[in-house]
Amino acid sequence: MVVLRILTSILKNKFLIYLLLTLIPTIAISTVIAQHQVTVLEDQNRMKAQEYANFHTKSIENLLGETVGRVEMLATSIKYQKNNLNDVENLLKETTGKDLRLSGFFWTNANGDLLLSTNTNSKKLNVSDQPYFQQAIKTEKTSFSNVHIGRVTGRQIISIATPIVDHGQVHGVLVASLRIDEIKAAIKTNVKDEMVIITDGAEHILISAGSVPEEDSIKSSMQIAKIPLTISVLVRSEKLIAFWKPFLIYLIIFLTISNILFIWAQYFLLKRKVKRENEQTEHHKLELIGNLAASTAHEIRNPLTGIKGLVKLLSEEYHDKKAQSYFEVIQTEIDRINVIVSELLVLGKPTAHTLKTYNANTIVSEIEPIIHSEANFMNVELSVDYHTEELPVSCVKDQLKQVILNLTKNSLQAMPYGGKLSISLDKQSDNCLITVIDNGVGMQKDQLNQAFNPFFTLKKDGSGLGLTVCKRIIDSYGGKISIKSIPNEGTEVVITLPLVMEKI
Repeated sequence: MVVLRILTSILKNKFLIYLLLTLIPTIAISTVIAQHQVTVLEDQNRMKAQEYANFHTKSIENLLGETVGRVEMLATSIKYQKNNLNDVENLLKETTGKDLRLSGFFWTNANGDLLLSTNTNSKKLNVSDQPYFQQAIKTEKTSFSNVHIGRVTGRQIISIATPIVDHGQVHGVLVASLRIDEIKAAIKTNVKDEMVIITDGAEHILISAGSVPEEDSIKSSMQIAKIPLTISVLVRSEKLIAFWKPFLIYLIIFLTISNILFIWAQYFLLKRKVKRENEQTEHHKLELIGNLAASTAHEIRNPLTGIKGLVKLLSEEYHDKKAQSYFEVIQTEIDRINVIVSELLVLGKPTAHTLKTYNANTIVSEIEPIIHSEANFMNVELSVDYHTEELPVSCVKDQLKQVILNLTKNSLQAMPYGGKLSISLDKQSDNCLITVIDNGVGMQKDQLNQAFNPFFTLKKDGSGLGLTVCKRIIDSYGGKISIKSIPNEGTEVVITLPLVMEKI
């Protein structure tokens, strides 16, 4: 039950992290981009609606202009008939039907009495009460009526009144009826994917062409010149499609990218965690080995001292040559055990001594004769390159000597048939670099990874503690030791120690 709770808690935490780092940012980014696309599309549709509104408005205004031009030309012709009703009637009848937009013509006197009509069912009427007629008389110019039901035709029409003026006197008024259904037909022929609505001053819909849902549309309106009509154009907005299509596309794209990044981050964190756990394990293992080594070393040294003393007494008592050779072998092996015990003690407590400041150049120069002697014995060419400046480092002098001697000893043993060994000292930023390079047999990658592990050795008689002790010592000084090696080409070991920022 407890295990189940722990697993549930872990899964919840992981889901929460996934939600916060992947899902929510992806949705937010996709929403912002999709909303931007909607805004862009709305701007485009708004411009489109405005263009359509301009087009239809101009189309109607052109239609009105053409109609007025025809009516005024007819009025001019009537003017030259000198009010001869027969001639005027014949002229009106000849013109009727030539323009389908006009449902009929009417001739009135200046008092508004209907004298002639092209519609056979017309009655004696007086139009003097109509605002458009009064305006035409007053201004002596063509005027328009609002949309109304014609008294004669019974259709929706716009009446166009053109006064006939001669020497400043109105002799009559030509009235033409512009059919609204013809205007609607003209608009329908030009409608594409928009909807056109024409309303009067009271906002009554007179003409409607096309089909666009009003709740999903963008509207643009314009006033038609000369007559009180408003033309409105609606274009389809398609907000939902405009939003969801890019939203889903970007959601998939960003979700894929974010999931890849999330998985990569998880892998990186897991790898880092495993590395940290391995380092902790190695550290605990080294601590355990160190403590065990230190306690074991003390336990070994006590009886070893007694054995060494007794062997010395026996060697003084027995002077036989054969016995002396045995005593010599025993003494050599005891010394070897002492060396291993000393390494175990360093492995257990490398910081037991007080650190002091020494010049790294001086330390290397003091052990150069020893290294030179062993290099000559192994037929190895030695070169030592000291730095021109002092390199003050905080260390235990004998321990640092031991580290350099161990490294040079490993290099010499890696060149059984001779070769080149170089030791160089350099300054890099606030660090002292001691580099040991040989052109010996080198190491494989898997061997290199285990080089600092306790008891790992490539030598037949090696203890596997040399490099472990070296690393332990350098680490205790706050430094680093690194190895680069290529099989059959050689090995490079670099010791990095922090410089002391004060004079020796």
